[in-house]
Amino acid sequence: MGAAELALLEKELQRRLWEKRWARWTPYPWQVPPAHIPTLGWWLQLGGRGTGKTDGCARYMVAHVNGPPCDERLRGGHRMAIIAPTQGDAVEACVNGPSGLRAHDPRVTLRTTAGGTFARWPNGAEAKLFGAHTPDDVERLRAGGNRCLVWFEEVAAQRRLKDAITHSEMGLRIGANPHYIASTTPKPRTELIELTRRDDVIVTRGRTRDAIHLPQAQRDHLMRKYAGTRIAAQELDGQLLEDIEGALWSRALLDTTRVGAAPPLARVVVAMDPAATSGDESDEMGIVVAGLGTAYLPDRNGTSRRHGYLLDDLSGRMPPVAAARTAIRAYHQHQADAIVAEVNNGGEWIGTVVRQLDPTVNYRTVHASRGKLTRAEPVSAVFEQHAAHVVGSLPDLEEQLVTWVPGDDSPDRLDAAVWGLTALMLAPAGNVAAVA
Repeated sequence: MGAAELALLEKELQRRLWEKRWARWTPYPWQVPPAHIPTLGWWLQLGGRGTGKTDGCARYMVAHVNGPPCDERLRGGHRMAIIAPTQGDAVEACVNGPSGLRAHDPRVTLRTTAGGTFARWPNGAEAKLFGAHTPDDVERLRAGGNRCLVWFEEVAAQRRLKDAITHSEMGLRIGANPHYIASTTPKPRTELIELTRRDDVIVTRGRTRDAIHLPQAQRDHLMRKYAGTRIAAQELDGQLLEDIEGALWSRALLDTTRVGAAPPLARVVVAMDPAATSGDESDEMGIVVAGLGTAYLPDRNGTSRRHGYLLDDLSGRMPPVAAARTAIRAYHQHQADAIVAEVNNGGEWIGTVVRQLDPTVNYRTVHASRGKLTRAEPVSAVFEQHAAHVVGSLPDLEEQLVTWVPGDDSPDRLDAAVWGLTALMLAPAGNVAAVA
């Protein structure tokens, strides 16, 4: 048997394997797509962990490719897009992952060319992969070409979600019914809340407790551990939580004070709040970049003052050396005046590691002599006075701001933001100590 015949046989075996898998698949009720999605409308799956949101969207896209062509002139009849938090997430989750396109149709191939990265089918249909994290990602979307279908993966985790929606919508013009499909574990993002209120967005919802393909022991463990908490409502039951009663910040306040870009800055700090524990859900290293404007601008009361700006959120779960490297990199990138670290909660190591890695860094410490509520309230008040602003979108930090209620353990991103703006705008000179 020659090479050409072997290639044909392999393709035929792949086709049969795909058809066999396809026939065996039984969807959850929330994975069943609506009979019709309006033009430029959405099918939005909101669900807890393990509810098959990615799986449902991947199957929909495969069915779309194997359905009627959206444009007979196109090879394969379809040009689509997949937009994930990063392009790497699109590759890992949407194409190669256990619930991705290739799990539903092994004939899908992944190709990277000068024009970008594409998932391609044997008939010539393709889906271009995008991220929505950096300004460069937005520019790629701006020039992303025309599409008949756009899949948004993990909508609530996309840092530049608003821009991603705007630019993708401009290119949704192939065929008689271009539209979106989307999947996400919900978070209180303004854009996501607005989507759920639109008449042309069809929402289906799934709960982890009902995801029978997950082991029962795992579901029971998660429900026991988080029952009655906000984590259970959002991450397991797929509820879209809005403003929390008693929280010091609201989404409306953050949106009202939000700016698209920072003005010229007089000072910049990289604020660090060390992780308190290991292995817990809150075990993150808070790393937030904050700046103080040079100009004196009126606040809500008409008083001229310098405004504060939250520029970047680099927080995450990482070992101490990686955290210090991240902070040092941000220090140089933003031409910061100092790295400011809280040392009450086991953070003494930060200064030692920073000095070992880069002795040129100006490092300062802050000491928590007051409770978290007492520290956070003045910073919240600066926002209420419209003298502090989020630059662009910092979704994970914003979620912590709008959901933290005094009395609960405050999360590390929020703490780092409070330390940064306090050091720039509110701290008496003696409360921020220089370290040689």
